[in-house]
Parts: sequence; structure tokens; C-alpha cells
Amino acid sequence: MDFNIPDKLTFKRKEAINITSLDGKVLDYWEKEFGAIKPVINKMGEKFYTRRDIEVIFKIKQLLIIEKLKKSKIKEIIQNDCGVSDVNIKRSVKLGDDKLKSIKTGLKEILTIIDKNGKN
Repeated sequence: MDFNIPDKLTFKRKEAINITSLDGKVLDYWEKEFGAIKPVINKMGEKFYTRRDIEVIFKIKQLLIIEKLKKSKIKEIIQNDCGVSDVNIKRSVKLGDDKLKSIKTGLKEILTIIDKNGKN
């Protein structure tokens, strides 16, 4: 399933809200309720979501809103699947130049965030 997620490794909370079209309170609730979304919180209290977090959010959204499954069933599916499969792992090992450039850009973003936090 393609969710049209921008080609980045990390997303600020506002970006996650915009990408998923969900309210921040919903994201907070789903973090606690399903346990598979684990944003990083920096020293300033800002949340950063990984690409995997965004994929899990879309999976929960699909199961809850579109397929109308019960939360208990969604928890079971998310715990068993969590958006990570052997196929995804094998595919990620075969990185092309474009993917490496994307990773490099993401690392630069992380370094910028770390740099900004270090100056405060």
C-alpha cells in the first residue's frame, strides 16, 4: 500500500499531522493505545516521527477508519506486523544512489537538529 509519504527519514510533529490528516490529540492517543508509534522527543520537548511511525499511523488509520476493525484486533495486527516484513527488510538492503542521497539528507537534518539543541 502506497501512502504518499515524502522521501524523508524523520518528520516534525506538524509534518506528521499534515501528512496523515490527523489531529495531534489523535496521534497522542494512538501512541498510547497501540504502542507501535514511538516518536523521539528532543530536549525542547518537540516530537519527531520516523518514516516507520508514519507508515504505522497510516496502517492504523486504514484498519480503524476504513476497515472498521476493533481496537483489540488492530493491536494484534500491529504487534504482529508493525509494517516490517522480510520483504521490506530485503528491499531496504538493496539501496540505490537516490536512496543513499535521501539518507544523507536525513542525517544532515538530524545533525542540524542536534546542533540547534546543543546551542540552547
